[in-house]
Amino acid sequence: MSSRRRQSTQRKKAPENSVTRIRLPPFLKPGAAVEISSDEAGFRGSWYLGKVVTVPSSDKDSPTTTECEVEYTTLFFDKEGRKRLKEVVDADQLRPPVPAMSEREKERDIAVGEDVDAFYSDGWWEGTVTEVLGDGRFSVYFRASKEQIRFGRDELRVHREWVNGAWKPPIDETQEEEEEEEEDEVDDTEEEEDLLSRVDPETAREIAKEMFSVGTIVEVSSDEEGFKGSWFAAKVIEHIGEEDKYRVEYRDLREENGIEPLKEEADFLHIRPPPPIDEDIDFAVGDKIDAFYNDAWWVADVIESSMKDGIVGICFRPSGEKMRFGRQGLRLHKDWINGTWQLPLKKRGEMKRATKNVPCDRNVRPKKAIDKEYFSVGTPVEVSSVEEGFEDSWFLAKLIEYRGTDKCLVEYEKLKAEDGKEPLREEVNVFQIRPRPQEMVMVNPFEKLDKVDALYNDGWWVGVVKKVLAKSSYLVHFPKTDEELKFHVSRLRLHQEWVDGKWIASSSK
Repeated sequence: MSSRRRQSTQRKKAPENSVTRIRLPPFLKPGAAVEISSDEAGFRGSWYLGKVVTVPSSDKDSPTTTECEVEYTTLFFDKEGRKRLKEVVDADQLRPPVPAMSEREKERDIAVGEDVDAFYSDGWWEGTVTEVLGDGRFSVYFRASKEQIRFGRDELRVHREWVNGAWKPPIDETQEEEEEEEEDEVDDTEEEEDLLSRVDPETAREIAKEMFSVGTIVEVSSDEEGFKGSWFAAKVIEHIGEEDKYRVEYRDLREENGIEPLKEEADFLHIRPPPPIDEDIDFAVGDKIDAFYNDAWWVADVIESSMKDGIVGICFRPSGEKMRFGRQGLRLHKDWINGTWQLPLKKRGEMKRATKNVPCDRNVRPKKAIDKEYFSVGTPVEVSSVEEGFEDSWFLAKLIEYRGTDKCLVEYEKLKAEDGKEPLREEVNVFQIRPRPQEMVMVNPFEKLDKVDALYNDGWWVGVVKKVLAKSSYLVHFPKTDEELKFHVSRLRLHQEWVDGKWIASSSK
């Protein structure tokens, strides 16, 4: 996964006189059986059986290169199939052969949406089951080539990733996973703590005395469980001077008799003026906003925008409840800090790019012609990338125009051009665009090993839930880059594939 703007990044080179030594994985030894992958376009997601011929040698303790010579078991130089193909590849493209499936794995049912490896054209290809046909046959969709092919049960295996010297999911599925004794302490109050750290209590107290006289219209928050992060409209009816508190009367809340407006006390840290009104704001996916719901303004994240009639899809914090609102029920979230309105701080870590780049001249999988699926000009779409380091990511855009029969121009919603101001426009192949996924109503929370899309650096990235954390948060693993990041449920969606004009939802592994 990569930084927000999809541009090449210069690598920092070691000083000319320095030598960088690398330790090879222990399974890489001459004669060892391996599976070999390729980064060549059209072959990503495929693995071929082979063996190691030579490994880097050095007079020192460690080699200075990770290139190995391998010999394929099922690929050949000649048409007669007598001389096996040999190549020099990077160690990153090698892994031990996937062990045979257990009896339990062989007997279990394969579900629609499940990731599998399918044996095709002498190699194992990563795909997604889109249909259970009966009689032990399945339709499998391959993202890399946009193809859908039928396979028998004996031509499929459980999809696994080789991560940090271990298979995920683990090979031994006959035993239940032991629950970890220690739960990760997930502090979903980081933003709240950061906000409080920026508030000077003395300054806030003095500003409150000056601003909140009797009759002033205000908003009031609560620390009561189930109401944190919400703001209710009210007016000041009394200043309790010695305690720096205010008695307020709520506009939309009623006493137990259901008639009289509710009256309560609030201290100076839980009262503020109403935020300024933003005119003609176009909300984008990822924006932090407030939504008026159940008589209060609640913090939420935009998860769907540019819908018809100005409807915006949002996800509430921290409940994870998803709803759609009209523009009039939303506002951009702002924090009241020492007498001024401030937009929330954005804290985003940096993620590594994929670094594999090994040429390959073989051609064992003929490409099929792809029928163009027509989208109207102006249609909101999602765009994938064939650029290295951006595989399995989707960016929001709209279709500007078609260029010939197989290309089109798109304008990204969040990515910017070189000047950093204008929206980035890019020419892409028609097979790189799809409609925006339909909203999936999650009756139950995500579970471990669920395949999800995570909103990060202005795009949706395909990952797998590695761990369910506290307070509606999840640890997500990204197989392409072998990274793990924490996400709130509001920045996750169930992974779906667009196949033959319909959405296929992913299933748990």
